[in-house]
Amino acid sequence: MKDLYFDVRDVFRTSRIALSGKKIWVHLLGLLSGWSSYFIMTYIALLAAGQSIPEIWNNFHLFPCLFGSTVALPWFSWLIYAVGILIWVFLFLFFSTAVSRISYKQLKGDEFFSSGDAFQYAKKHAKAALFSPISILLIIAFFIIMAIIAAWIAQWPVLDIVFFGLPYLLYFVVAVFVIYTALSFIIALLLGPSIVGTAEEDTMETVFQSYSTLWAQPWRLVCYEVVVGATTALSTFIFGYFMIAGYKFFNFVFGQNWLMGGKLTNIVEKASSYIWGANSTLSGIVAKIFRIEPSSVVGSASLAGTEVVVAILVTISLFLIGASVVAYALTNITVGQSLIYVILRKKKDSESLLERKDEDEIEEEEEMEDIPDIEDEEFTEEEFDEDLEEDEEESSESGQETEDEDKG
Repeated sequence: MKDLYFDVRDVFRTSRIALSGKKIWVHLLGLLSGWSSYFIMTYIALLAAGQSIPEIWNNFHLFPCLFGSTVALPWFSWLIYAVGILIWVFLFLFFSTAVSRISYKQLKGDEFFSSGDAFQYAKKHAKAALFSPISILLIIAFFIIMAIIAAWIAQWPVLDIVFFGLPYLLYFVVAVFVIYTALSFIIALLLGPSIVGTAEEDTMETVFQSYSTLWAQPWRLVCYEVVVGATTALSTFIFGYFMIAGYKFFNFVFGQNWLMGGKLTNIVEKASSYIWGANSTLSGIVAKIFRIEPSSVVGSASLAGTEVVVAILVTISLFLIGASVVAYALTNITVGQSLIYVILRKKKDSESLLERKDEDEIEEEEEMEDIPDIEDEEFTEEEFDEDLEEDEEESSESGQETEDEDKG
């Protein structure tokens, strides 16, 4: 088990603990799964708006983004697009639960807890991380609907006294509670996977812990989240900088005039355009990160022969490189939330989750109890000799009986 201070000093360990191939790999799988669902739903939304697949591909390619788009879209296209985003959020919560479990096991000293075990745990428990924010939203929706009904009834004379004047103070208290609940919803999105991954809580307990953590430790929660955000931004920048440096060095070597030269430039520009598309609002951001001209991101150089195949392979590689940087940022966030919850649970409940036996340890103990302990059966030398003589007598008697039967 790792020694923790159970204060803000532990939060600064976030980036070091997050720099793990196993954790980044899990979030990378989640990122690719979320992108796939987002990609499909976004294309369906654009198809529902009357656009054709070639038109959508030429405009957006592999990463469509409807925000900031100049294309007019009907409401149902935005609804389909929102569903794709929600699926991505749910997948993020699922894979965050798996990463949180790996981090928790690492804090307890188990460095061999595999990603497969983490996925099994997430399949069993992640529904609590998924349904706790939904439960809080239902609480908010209930009070809002009740307020709308009361306001509708209060339009008429006399009823306005009963449904507005008399319970006005009650409405004020409820309004404050709804605001508090909205903040708890944000906490459930951030801490939910960590609550499930570390404390093995169900949906109701996860909702309760979201409320109680915000109520008992608000200032520590805010300060710790700021630290996690700062360390995540700094470490992701450094991680991405090394990726970009490798990207530039690779292009510098292969882009020499006596090597690939302009051919490399055309392939990389075309691969970049496949990812971001001509009308994507993210093109300018990518251009700034890689310090290239925006026109290069949406290059229109024509390719021929094997260059098309090479451009497709480079597109996949660039996509995975960029996704790994984003996955590292998400890993920082998940690890940071796990550390925050372990610390705040110790602060508010005086309970160290690292010292508590988790379900895996309990199952191992139960299995060990089922195995008979042969060391408890102690035999003396005389008892062993007596047992040996009895066995020999029984074998000789059985042999004599067999001989008599053969003679008979």
